[in-house]
Amino acid sequence: MKASELLSGCGLTKRAADCEISTVVSDSRRVTASSLFICICGTHRDGHDHAAEAFRNGAVRILSQHPVDGVPDDCLFLVPDTRAAESRIWYNFTGRPTDGMKKIAVTGTAGKTSCASMLAHILRAAGHRVGLITTAETLSGAKPLNLGTQGGSSVADAAGAMTTPDPEYFFGACAQFLADGCDTLVYEASSQAIVQHKLDPLEHDAVIFTNLSPEHLDCHGTMENYFCAKASLMKHTRCAVVNTDDAWMEKLGGMFPDVPVISCSADPSKAASADVCALRYKADGAGGLEYVYFSEHAVFRITAPLFGKFSVINSLEAAACAVHLGVNPLTVKEALSDFPGVRGRMMRVQPAREDSCLPCVFIDYAHTPEALTAALQALRSVTKGKLAVLFGCGGDRDRTKRPLMAAAAQKYADDVIVTSDNPRTEDPDAIIKEICEGFDTSVPVTVIPDRRRAIFHAVRSFGGDDIVLCAGKGHEQYEITADGKKPFDEEKIVLQAMREKCIRQNNI
Repeated sequence: MKASELLSGCGLTKRAADCEISTVVSDSRRVTASSLFICICGTHRDGHDHAAEAFRNGAVRILSQHPVDGVPDDCLFLVPDTRAAESRIWYNFTGRPTDGMKKIAVTGTAGKTSCASMLAHILRAAGHRVGLITTAETLSGAKPLNLGTQGGSSVADAAGAMTTPDPEYFFGACAQFLADGCDTLVYEASSQAIVQHKLDPLEHDAVIFTNLSPEHLDCHGTMENYFCAKASLMKHTRCAVVNTDDAWMEKLGGMFPDVPVISCSADPSKAASADVCALRYKADGAGGLEYVYFSEHAVFRITAPLFGKFSVINSLEAAACAVHLGVNPLTVKEALSDFPGVRGRMMRVQPAREDSCLPCVFIDYAHTPEALTAALQALRSVTKGKLAVLFGCGGDRDRTKRPLMAAAAQKYADDVIVTSDNPRTEDPDAIIKEICEGFDTSVPVTVIPDRRRAIFHAVRSFGGDDIVLCAGKGHEQYEITADGKKPFDEEKIVLQAMREKCIRQNNI
């Protein structure tokens, strides 16, 4: 592709001579002949420092925010923001794949994966072919797509799956969706992706706003900044589906009067004010839930194999968005009744055979105080014996939530086990120490830094009518330490611990 075509819409402040570009890279180690190298200012390093190396390695053009030593002037393109340009470049490079698709983004602190997955399931039932991008999986129709060993990051030493992949992988996946005949894109939009301009080329048919609670404050600094990052998607959508039970999200309608808002509430007292409300909620323990979808345009009963009160608003917003997009309410009702769930989201670990010595173990992605509270409250309502929680906090991430996670765990669980959860470059013991600052010291807490050992301890220590929640990792099948990313499948480890306990019990 010609550089002039590739850089269309990027806001160039300086142009270089046009030429043919074969690849686009932002990592100087991946440069090949005829590459365009984009200088990205990252958290830990600045691509401008590697521009000369990239040029020596064969990059024919460099995209930069300022002149760089070692790169001839006639090979240098300049833009105000290389991150914003990067998303537009990959959009162009992949053939603008989303232009003819319906596009729905789901944003918020918690519930994004579940809500997006439910909406995709409904739209598939309505005959749409959906491309889905979530933290847990990327699907083209029913076909899984692999976003590489780095989980959608264009930086070769990044580890872990990204909620919203870098433009290279995001628009690469969209190009595959288009090739597979997809007519709809549903994806999770993270606050970091928004402020890093990864999504700039997209104009949405709808954006779903789930909720907002303290998270990523290491990136945004304040809750107001975090909210404003999410809210900026209102400028790029034809319609917003908003959880007005959330105090932050309730502000959106007044801020953007030109954007139609579908207000959703799981509070029956708001039936007269919300556009869509959940009425007559009933829970059948771990067996599912039901409620009445109530709006001016449609009233129908939803019965779904979902767990916890928080699933009401997630499913309600997915249903409201689908109805807005023209899906028949009967199709919505039937689709939610057989929704298969999402790996790692309130997922019960099923042993090969039930045994009275085994606790009931759930795995969930809850990694904020609010999400952990919601998960524990949901489990408390069905616990006959003790409720135990095993959790940690991620390294190189928001440190302010660590003691708050401890307080939430101790408030709602009978027993608490603190362990590691992706310590990354931090000392796991130092993270645990900061978590423990939030505990009431008069109540015993078990600390086992090795997460595998902690899981075996939990399975051995509880049984019968007890429930154990393994929180934080969810769908992840890896552990990230200072040594890199290592395989760690929590479900398999729980099953191993269960088998070992059954063998020991039977031998006794």
